[in-house]
Amino acid sequence: MTRIDKYIVFSILNAILLVTVIFNTVINFYLFVLAVFILVVACNIGIKRNYIRIKKQGKKYFFGVTFPLLINAFFLINYITGMNPTQERYCFRSMFARTGGPHSRQKGKTTYIYLRGNAYEYSYMTRSFCIDYKRMLFKNQVIYTFERGIFGLKVRKDFDFVFTENCLENIK
Repeated sequence: MTRIDKYIVFSILNAILLVTVIFNTVINFYLFVLAVFILVVACNIGIKRNYIRIKKQGKKYFFGVTFPLLINAFFLINYITGMNPTQERYCFRSMFARTGGPHSRQKGKTTYIYLRGNAYEYSYMTRSFCIDYKRMLFKNQVIYTFERGIFGLKVRKDFDFVFTENCLENIK
């Protein structure tokens, strides 16, 4: 396999792991971005001082493939080792999105939700779903199933939408 083939295969693998594993991990988005930034700076310093040897690969390959693969491996290990499932129930309301140009405006619901008590405020992927909106239609409560991984991070393993009369008042 050539270097370009490896780059393509591992890039696809990284994208799949990002969508299936990291997006299901409950993590503060801003803290995650800060941690990745600090790790990139630390790796850059390590490469310059020869603490990290990248051999023939080069910096582009390291930061484009190897580094994301290491981050994804961390989250994959946490995801696979999840145990002690717990369920959490939250009332929710859907977010409205506005699209269109200067002469046409459309408004519609999305699969991004607001939870009661502003739960998981900075964990955007916990409140966002890559599903058809029809699964959420006429529902007002979400039931999450979470597990804790070996690194202590909470992982969303399952979710379900139901209708309950307890959630009929407006959610702020």
